[in-house]
Amino acid sequence: MQFWVSNEIIIFRVPTARSVSIFLPRKVAFMSIPKSKKNPLDILLEITGMIVILGCFVFIASNYQDLPDSLPRHYGLDGVPDAYSAKGIIWVLPIVGLILYMVIGLVSNVPSMINIPFKPNPEKVEFYQKKYCRMIRVLNVVMVCIFAFLTYQSIQIGIGAKSQLPQYFSLVAITLLLGIPLIFVIPDLIKARKQN
Repeated sequence: MQFWVSNEIIIFRVPTARSVSIFLPRKVAFMSIPKSKKNPLDILLEITGMIVILGCFVFIASNYQDLPDSLPRHYGLDGVPDAYSAKGIIWVLPIVGLILYMVIGLVSNVPSMINIPFKPNPEKVEFYQKKYCRMIRVLNVVMVCIFAFLTYQSIQIGIGAKSQLPQYFSLVAITLLLGIPLIFVIPDLIKARKQN
């Protein structure tokens, strides 16, 4: 992946059979947004997500020349690949993961964008906004870890080291993506109902 910054735009370029370029206006990429204060756990979550994404790009780049011409691009519910594409498809997951990570990360840094699913006491609004910002950060890290795992598994299947995704993958991914919000929200909903 190549990266250029000019006075007007930021350009990301991914070398594939069909080269993909992403142009971001510099003002959008670096706009000023009021942020919440983060504690060390929030910082650790954000750093972890960035490391996973960067590691995914580095892993692909270091193995790209050795990949076969065809890699899985879609899996059935049983984890068996049911569609293949040219090896450039391997860049899609990390690019989509990076874009989602940046957008979701932006939301998690602006507590006023968080919609609380119940009516809290006015003095507790900031507490719940920060709590749900953390939930979004945790989900963001889980999402990029899932994308990194899929990228790794696609490469392993492509080189013939594996034939399918692990059978437990879909169950674990869905459980994490649905369970984490439930763990954060349900106790608060129960507490809010008892107070009303």
